[in-house]
Amino acid sequence: MQECIVVTSGKGGVGKSTVSTNLAVRLARSGSKVALVDADIGLRNLDLLLGMERSIEWDLVQYVQGRCKLTDVILPVELIANLFFLPTSQASNKLAMVPDDMITVIDDLFFEEAFDYVIVDCPAGIERGFENAVAAAHRAIVVVTPDVASIRDADRVIDLLQKKKISDVQLMVNRYQPELVRQGHMLDTQDIWQVLGTPVLGVLPESLEVLIASNTGRPFSLNDDSLLHEVMCRTVERLRGMDVPFLDLNTALQTSVWQRVKRWAKSQVSAS
Repeated sequence: MQECIVVTSGKGGVGKSTVSTNLAVRLARSGSKVALVDADIGLRNLDLLLGMERSIEWDLVQYVQGRCKLTDVILPVELIANLFFLPTSQASNKLAMVPDDMITVIDDLFFEEAFDYVIVDCPAGIERGFENAVAAAHRAIVVVTPDVASIRDADRVIDLLQKKKISDVQLMVNRYQPELVRQGHMLDTQDIWQVLGTPVLGVLPESLEVLIASNTGRPFSLNDDSLLHEVMCRTVERLRGMDVPFLDLNTALQTSVWQRVKRWAKSQVSAS
C-alpha cells in the first residue's frame, strides 16, 4: 500500500527534519522505495542533512510551474538505495505553492514513479506551509519535545489534522532525557500520551550524535551500531503495524556509554 506521511509539529526547532530524514532512510534501507519531500519553501534544509546541497538544479516550485519535469526534481540519495530526495525552492515564498499543487506532486510520485512511501517534512507554523504539507497526507507523525510549549503546540496541530480528516496520527517524542524525568524536571512519555491522547510511535533520546549527523550530512540511521539507529528501526516497525516493545532508554543509554568507553580503551591498547 502506498502512503504519504507528513511529519509536523507546529512549533519550530523540535527536530521534524531530523525525524523525517532518518525515518525515510530507515524505510528505504528496509526495502521500500521512498521519496523525501522538503515542503519548507524558502527555508529548505533537508539537503544539508543529506549532504546534497550541491546537487540541486531544479525544485518543486519550478516543477509545479511547469518549468521542468518531475524526473528533474527527483534526486537519488548517494549510498542509500531506494531513497530519493525532492528539494523545494530556497528563493521563493510560501505562497508559491497551494495545497492542490502538493496533491498533484504526491499523485505524480505514486502513479508515475511508483513510490511506496512519500515522507513530507512540514515547515513550522500552521499557515500556508502547513496547509501545503498536509494536503495529500494519509497519516501524520507529530514531533514533540518533553516541554509544555511543544506539547501545547502539538495539541493544536493534532486538532487541525483531525479537522482535515487525518485520523491516523502518532507522536514522535524527541530529545528525551531519562535522568531529567527521574528528577521530575521533564515529562515522561506516558504523561505526554495522556495529555495529548495520541499514541507514541517512537522516543528519541537527547544525543550529540544528532548534531554530528546534521553537520556532516550523514543521517544517524546509517550507523548500524548506534542506539538512535535501533530506536528508528523499532519506530519503522511500529509504523508498519508491528507490535514492537520500546527500548528501556535509561539502561540503553548507560550501556551505550559503557560500550564507547570499551572501544576507546581498546583503541588505546592497539595504539600502544
